[in-house]
Amino acid sequence: MEAVRKTQPQDPAPPTGDAVAPPKLTIEKFADGAISCLKFNGTIDEAFEGKKIARSIQANTLVLDLGGVKKISSFGIREWVDFVTTAVKQVQQLVLIECAPKVVDQLNMVANFAGGGRVFSFYAPFRCDYCDSEQRVLLEVSKDYEAIKGMKLADRPCPSCKESMYFDEDGSTYFSFILSQGAFELDPELVSFLAAKLDYRVGTIDQKLHIDKVIEGRVTYLRLSGDLNNTFPRDKLAEGLEGTVIVDLTNVPRVEPAGAAEWRGFILQVTPLIEQMFLVGVQTPFLEKLCNKDDIGAKGAVLDFSLPYVCKSCGASGAQVIHTAEHHDVLKFATAPELRCTSCKAAMQCTASEVVMTMLPSLPKPTPSKELERQVGMLKARKFEKKLSAGLSSAMPHRERRTPVWPIVMMTLVVVGLAGAAAYFFMFREERETGPYGHGPVAARSQLAKPAWIRANATPGAAYCSEDGGGLSCIGVSMPSASQEDAEDEASDAAIESIAFELGKRITDKQWLAAVPPLYLPARDSKLAAMNRDPQSTQARRDVRDGRRAVALALRGVSASPSGRYWEAFDGREGRRYVAFVQVKLSPADAQRLIASYTKQHEAFGAVSVAFFPELAWKFPKVSRGALIMSLQAGGIQELGIAEHSVVTSVDGRDTPDAESFAKIINEERDVLDERGGALRLLVQADGGDPREFSQTFAGKQETTDEKGHKRHGRHGHSGTSGGLNIWDRAGGNHSGGRDDPTQ
Repeated sequence: MEAVRKTQPQDPAPPTGDAVAPPKLTIEKFADGAISCLKFNGTIDEAFEGKKIARSIQANTLVLDLGGVKKISSFGIREWVDFVTTAVKQVQQLVLIECAPKVVDQLNMVANFAGGGRVFSFYAPFRCDYCDSEQRVLLEVSKDYEAIKGMKLADRPCPSCKESMYFDEDGSTYFSFILSQGAFELDPELVSFLAAKLDYRVGTIDQKLHIDKVIEGRVTYLRLSGDLNNTFPRDKLAEGLEGTVIVDLTNVPRVEPAGAAEWRGFILQVTPLIEQMFLVGVQTPFLEKLCNKDDIGAKGAVLDFSLPYVCKSCGASGAQVIHTAEHHDVLKFATAPELRCTSCKAAMQCTASEVVMTMLPSLPKPTPSKELERQVGMLKARKFEKKLSAGLSSAMPHRERRTPVWPIVMMTLVVVGLAGAAAYFFMFREERETGPYGHGPVAARSQLAKPAWIRANATPGAAYCSEDGGGLSCIGVSMPSASQEDAEDEASDAAIESIAFELGKRITDKQWLAAVPPLYLPARDSKLAAMNRDPQSTQARRDVRDGRRAVALALRGVSASPSGRYWEAFDGREGRRYVAFVQVKLSPADAQRLIASYTKQHEAFGAVSVAFFPELAWKFPKVSRGALIMSLQAGGIQELGIAEHSVVTSVDGRDTPDAESFAKIINEERDVLDERGGALRLLVQADGGDPREFSQTFAGKQETTDEKGHKRHGRHGHSGTSGGLNIWDRAGGNHSGGRDDPTQ
């Protein structure tokens, strides 16, 4: 995409008479789930309260739209650096888009101006001498990087007079920051967010529709990403569909007329073939155009959809997910549900169009089972590996037609290959057979016959579970190992890890499903996929073994113990190798108890936490227990700079094995510090690396004597409010707190 815009005036016109001067800087906020965007327009100066705004951010991904920034003063630069430095601690990813030339200049000159974030798109200044105008051309690092590396952009036609205009900067200077950060691609979820919220189109005029497909039992899950247009492959998608179909439309921001027609044809084709169809993540354009009864079919229903809301109190706006079954009694009257702002708790107002509101009464009330709801939550949280484009082969260079000599060459190669194979066979015919796993035949086994609880097709490295009267029976299989003991330990870890994974699949709490599985599923899926692709890879096998071991350690104390063991030994060229099989069972009562303990929420100083779920050890291998910060509101934990999805492992040296102990200990420590003073220290594990300490100093009560000799107590270094921890330095003054404060 290339967008051309005229340069805007630097400052607004001064007010006249009694007119009120417009604000120098306006910030619009857009949010949807884990993604938030701040859109800046105007001048950034000393009035910009960067730290205050940054601390209010609650998102995994933060997008900064800087196309409207006209000027940045010297003091504004200072405030901006404070803003991005604080914001990057609150989020997992920071992306800058549509950076104005003024912003690009500062990126090139000011250290840490991006705060560790990455620039995806920026404006380059162009000039037309023919009509004496200045223009801006939007560039993206994903598609324009080769031109950027050349440091000189090609001339472009002027949008005003159609004459040629040229790049009006020195490329080596203007592109220095962009070249230092390199190129990257945006996640599909972020692309859809930008298209829906900002009408921002990434890469091309239309997003090519991409479809991921997963089949689990009698459920087929289809995830659509991109614009619904004439490229929708209805015939291929409909072929073979049966059972229950889940269509995830979270990443479909636009519906074109041709795409709507293809969708209706798809519904006509599949309705006779399937049992039921549920639509999830339905965005406003799809809801407006394709949610009539004829559009979703007699067997279709919308599980959840998004409606735009705005908070009149704090100005926050964004799409809110509405569950049809939960709010059906309200929706049937063409009324939006009453929702509260997650930031200030004030009532929000739905801003959906009248057309969208008239669609709500026609939505049938879905009746999915609890198991299906759980399955949908897990599937929506799953990450899919990127595939090569189907059109890649057609884009390959055309090869010349083979000459008549080619068959002769092929025949020669076949003869040589057969001769080599024959020689190899006679050279090694005296060796032992490879055996079932490539390490020779079975030389010994722990018992005469393989137990019935082992599947016939169980392979090294596998792990699987089955229902056991409401409980679980899980089997783990080791990779070939030189030690019987090591093989049995590996198999035991694999079985216990499977128990943890199955427990996660049984959890139905919506808040937990939205926050916890997205943390561990990508790490788990990628490591298992790497081992499945190349079982001989030492690194891939080690990653899976270490991950399972970390999960098993985190699940210690569970009332699950091996109920069956079996091993086989194989003699091959590398010596003796062992493959072990271990069965572990978990009772129904213990399964329910564990699920309750992992999902119970505790709140303390603005932080809602749950116990560390064992599967999180795939992401946090150094942690086996602690309190996972599931969400943050305004309060002391947020002010310390601790981000959501971090794990608190201790408070002032006292271990916090779970969320309940964390809430109890931090309340106890806070009471003592309020009375006596001292430092409060939290040890926290974030995404990677070593745990980090966050601290805050309290002055405590100070004893004084009045003019009558009576003793009085006062507080120094404390605001006296109950809204959470307040950050104070050792001299009693207020400071920003966090990880890099030199006073701590």
